[in-house]
Amino acid sequence: MKLIKKIKRIPKRIYREIESYIYRSGLYSNKINIMSPMETEQFLVDYDESFCRFGDGEIAIMRGENIAFQKYDSELAKRLKSILNAKEKGLAIGVNYAYLNPVVGMNEFTAAFLNSMAVQRYFMINNCSKEIKYIDAGVTQLYQNYNIYDFEMHFQRMQSMFRGKDIVLVCGENVLENIKYNAFEVCNTVEYLFMPRKNAYEIYNVILEKVLSTDPKKIVCAILGPTAKVLVYDLHKQGRIAWDIGHYLKDYDSYMRKQVITGESIQNFFKPD
Repeated sequence: MKLIKKIKRIPKRIYREIESYIYRSGLYSNKINIMSPMETEQFLVDYDESFCRFGDGEIAIMRGENIAFQKYDSELAKRLKSILNAKEKGLAIGVNYAYLNPVVGMNEFTAAFLNSMAVQRYFMINNCSKEIKYIDAGVTQLYQNYNIYDFEMHFQRMQSMFRGKDIVLVCGENVLENIKYNAFEVCNTVEYLFMPRKNAYEIYNVILEKVLSTDPKKIVCAILGPTAKVLVYDLHKQGRIAWDIGHYLKDYDSYMRKQVITGESIQNFFKPD
């Protein structure tokens, strides 16, 4: 019985090893057109566009799975699939550059995670548009992912996006609870709209209505998991500028604290706020 079980496991193990080798060899790099992190930073600074970012959580929802802070919703999955391939002027769509492109400087924990992303790579290659130039979705959490990177330049660029801006931040109730260094201190004004930390899509219409009631001249920043993608898209269609900033506030805080990144700290970083 044990031998049979081992034999049944061999094909999957071999597949994972081959797939990981293909990834590390860079053979996926030309499958989807994705900006590098540095190209993405410069793009976000140069162009005042709305943007939303797709990571492993959004892929899970689109594949019919629950995630820690959002249970599966068929309507949400449908909207995410549509937005992933949206060709809207003034709206940038992000997917993870490092999912398909092996990069130098990743910490060992993120590198191991990326090697195991066969399912996500397969989904991206088969569902992302070949006609879109995507930005890097990982640009909002580089301090967690890299141990070799010009973080000083990175955060100077990212902070320049917010400096002097009037912002509406739409986020879960506890997002700012453990933040010591608030990246939004460089903003002119910040209006906070606190929403449920889990399953925000269940009250999406309420969220959209509240955001639309704010000053249309303000930039909307969203930290709402998969719901943020739908919100950014719908606000963009209403003529608003909206940014899906994901974990950026926590990443900036970690950088300013000079936090030592470990496997445990990364796990805690990505837990629901």
